[in-house]
Amino acid sequence: MNNALLKDNLAARAVDSQTRKVLSRSGLIAGLCISSLVSSYAIPGGVDAAKAKNESVMITQQAKKVSGVVTDSAGEPIPGANVVQKGTTNGTVTDLDGKYTLDVPNNATLVVSFIGYTTQEVKVGSQSVLNVSLAEEAIGLNEVVAIGYGYVKKKDLTGAVSTVSADDMVMGGTVSNAAQALQGKTAGVQVSQSSKAPGGTISVRVRGSNSISSTNEPLYVVDGFPSSEGLNINPNDIESMQILKDASATAIYGARGANGVVLITTKRGKAGENKISYSGYMGAQKIDNPFTFINAKDYMNLQNALYQEIEGQEGNPNGAYTPSQLQSDVDTDWLKETTRVGLVHDHNIQFRGGTEKTKVLTSLGFYQQEGVLKNTDFNRISGRINVDQTINDYIKAGATMYAHREQSNYQMYSGSIVNSNVLLSIMDYDPTVKPYNEDGSYGRVPGGRGDNPLANLLERKNDMTNDKFNGTAFLEVHPFEGFTAKATAGVELLNNFKGTYLPKSTYQGEIEGGVATTYDFRATRQVFEGILNYMKTFNNMHDLNVMLGYSYEKYNSEYRQTEAKGFSTDLFQWNNLSAASTKDIMSNKTENILASFFGRVNYTFKDKYLATVTVRRDGSSRFGVNNHWGTFPSGSLAWRASEEDFIKNLNLFSNLKVRAGYGVTGNERIGDYASYALISTNRITLDGSSNKPGTHLNQSSPENASLKWETTSQYNVGVDMGFFDNRLSVTLDGYWKKTEDLLLKVSLPYYTGFTSGQRNIGAIQNRGFEIDITSHNLTGDFTWDTKFNLAVNRNKVLDLGSSTDIYITSSKPMGTVSEEAYAVVREGESLGSLFGYKYIGVLQEGETYAPQPNSKPGDPKFEDVNKDGKIDSDDRTIIGNANPDVIFGLTNNFAWKGFDLSIFFQGSIGNDLLNMTRMNLEWKRTPDALNRWTPTNTNTDIPRNGFYYSQYGGYINDHFIEDASFLRLKNLTLGYTIPFKKVVSSCRVYFSAENLFTITGYSGWDPEVDTKANEATQSGGSQQTANAGAGLDFNAYPSTRTYTVGLNITF
Repeated sequence: MNNALLKDNLAARAVDSQTRKVLSRSGLIAGLCISSLVSSYAIPGGVDAAKAKNESVMITQQAKKVSGVVTDSAGEPIPGANVVQKGTTNGTVTDLDGKYTLDVPNNATLVVSFIGYTTQEVKVGSQSVLNVSLAEEAIGLNEVVAIGYGYVKKKDLTGAVSTVSADDMVMGGTVSNAAQALQGKTAGVQVSQSSKAPGGTISVRVRGSNSISSTNEPLYVVDGFPSSEGLNINPNDIESMQILKDASATAIYGARGANGVVLITTKRGKAGENKISYSGYMGAQKIDNPFTFINAKDYMNLQNALYQEIEGQEGNPNGAYTPSQLQSDVDTDWLKETTRVGLVHDHNIQFRGGTEKTKVLTSLGFYQQEGVLKNTDFNRISGRINVDQTINDYIKAGATMYAHREQSNYQMYSGSIVNSNVLLSIMDYDPTVKPYNEDGSYGRVPGGRGDNPLANLLERKNDMTNDKFNGTAFLEVHPFEGFTAKATAGVELLNNFKGTYLPKSTYQGEIEGGVATTYDFRATRQVFEGILNYMKTFNNMHDLNVMLGYSYEKYNSEYRQTEAKGFSTDLFQWNNLSAASTKDIMSNKTENILASFFGRVNYTFKDKYLATVTVRRDGSSRFGVNNHWGTFPSGSLAWRASEEDFIKNLNLFSNLKVRAGYGVTGNERIGDYASYALISTNRITLDGSSNKPGTHLNQSSPENASLKWETTSQYNVGVDMGFFDNRLSVTLDGYWKKTEDLLLKVSLPYYTGFTSGQRNIGAIQNRGFEIDITSHNLTGDFTWDTKFNLAVNRNKVLDLGSSTDIYITSSKPMGTVSEEAYAVVREGESLGSLFGYKYIGVLQEGETYAPQPNSKPGDPKFEDVNKDGKIDSDDRTIIGNANPDVIFGLTNNFAWKGFDLSIFFQGSIGNDLLNMTRMNLEWKRTPDALNRWTPTNTNTDIPRNGFYYSQYGGYINDHFIEDASFLRLKNLTLGYTIPFKKVVSSCRVYFSAENLFTITGYSGWDPEVDTKANEATQSGGSQQTANAGAGLDFNAYPSTRTYTVGLNITF
């Protein structure tokens, strides 16, 4: 509600009286033992040891005996509670009946504390008997949660909002950004890394996919600044992340809230802390290889046999390899030659502190990851300054600045072998070829195209640099009680540069005389926001909070791309493009503006009945003149039933809140000029005699003045429950959402002059439920906490308008796959529907199969799905679904006497993958090829010479659809906090292992992969491909197992 609430985080822990009696015995005994062995019980933080010792002497000289009983609010005794004289080391613990006795001077103050209760301070004075009652604190209910343009206590939430704190995030290993730290940590949020390459693409889905042609990524807001680069910040700078999931929570972001909103709050200075800290780790990662390859001898014999099985070659004594070649002892393990143990390290230094007037946080970070593939790596250097200044009782100001530079040496992981797909090359290349020839040149298949895998990796130069700067400043005025006016202005600068070079030592570079490309992208985002907030309590019953705001955002981007060929030398790579014999240049510039008015009203009656209403009106330059503006309302209600007497009398719930909400949000993230008539240029010859080229302008796309945002309506019902004084907390949410007015391309009549145009047609539905459970199982010396989350989502395409099925195509692995569509968008089915033929086995000797009259024994058989008596493209059908039925995460944290152990499992159930890697390898590189059908080996489901060379070879089919369900030990961390008493305030060392094991039936590198999404991102492929084409694994970057050792130390 108010920024001041962020400082008032009252989260606490409580235990019920019966359990407390059992759990506190160990703490009590330990405390009594310590008291009997040493002269002082404990040295509280911030107390000087020498001073405490002197005061202990004075206590001995002037002491009097004080005794009493420590109880809870119900009058039950609290055994094991700490009773300490304030400012000294003089203390004791209560016995099993909650009783204590302590010698203290008359002017002493006792500090009484126990976990889960509010600490009490009591002056002794002339009293000799002091009974103390401790009030229980509810776990997390007073925790402050960011909700967009404000904050609210968790107990007052009416929408579906999940919180992931810095302590919850899994750090270390390959975690280089915020999204990776979110994996498996909250229900309804699916995080997948479509490429495991250093700095690889991350995909985040909140409650499923809403769009076919637009992005399904959530909006990221960092310290109030909406950023397209929100994920790419140093995760060590993050204080917490709030994920707004339902429309009642996200509608405050209007046209950008349909896919959920991730609010990232970074760390800020604290008064009186003045701490310098270092956190860092170093580690190593290695491939967890699931593949077995046949050796060179078997490979040559197999290729000769396959050659003779090709139609027309039967009985031909000449094979692919001559008898002399068969005697060669060369057997190259290309995976071994091209991979390594990759080192990873992360170092962060942070200063955090200040006074009541000025609070400052500064940080500097460096992260570096070597890829397990040679010549691949990623590094980032980052810096942050957050400043908050209280000018006087009425005015506050602050500023945030963040900058980073990311650099990576990457490779291409898509396309054919000729076009430098290094992973395809590694998996597919001839093992009879040496990595290097005698003269030092790279080995190559005689007469073959393409480079060997080592040349692919080491000779091709692919460098990328990303620079980012984000700066914001705010001024906040409090002219009178309850009223706040805040103005914020910010700017974000982005610069991305890619340079690639194929030298003449490579196959393609030799042909072209060297090939260089450069891509230079620059963008600027400017944001201004003004917010008015008023809070008032009436008659101690009515709490009202009203917020009104205005936002203006302008985004500019431009890029220049150059491809040049034909260099006399490789020396300058892409740094001397004018020396090329041919050059091709492209450039582009775009701009969009978003202006918004928004408001929210929060109302609470008797701290039991809550209501929230929001509305936002957005105007976007991206849409047609008839629909520049849109309105996005929402409303939600909540009832804190646990505050009702009839619920309290049940003695069952320590917290019970029922929530319900509805809202409308939009998705405006399409091209900047999709609604406009676009003009393009073509090079033509104007003068036939001289052949001088000229420029011709033509309209390349039609105008659509009525084009508008995709609109998502969502209902949400939720229940928050707490048991045993909130030691067990359960949150249940169910939702139903429908996205209408999908932005899709439709065919246009020929007389328009265009083949297609974009229209608002179609609808998609998502429905599901989520469970979040938090349990504080054990407290005391040994603590054990558990967090579990589970989510189910069902996606369905309701309407495609007049459009027919939309097919998603794949890169042909070797240029021989005859039916390349592998996924389909179809009414009544979900996005991610895998598409192809149904494989029903191998044709045997003497068998005929009418739909395939020309098939020979050993050929694959496919089902005649439409029963028309033949096998053709009409027999393709849905053969799998890339969407999981269930996703879940489980974390257990243990702590005992300075040791801590965290075990984090993550998994999914019911998702399928098309394993095109296996499709490519099965016929020639893995032992499966040796089990192919032959006249003497008929009991097999592998065709006679693979799926490629047979009559119906290369069809996408369900033989390669695999269940990619998995359970993964994502992270295991064991740490120890070293007890220092001077200079060092805390010091923790730890060992961490990532991806220790995965239980899955999937046969590829990793069941958690999406090659197509990465390919679409890497090559500028359509968003439609990335959204609807999930579920393809084609030579994905290898997954790794990572081991790290780390240090966290604070001075």
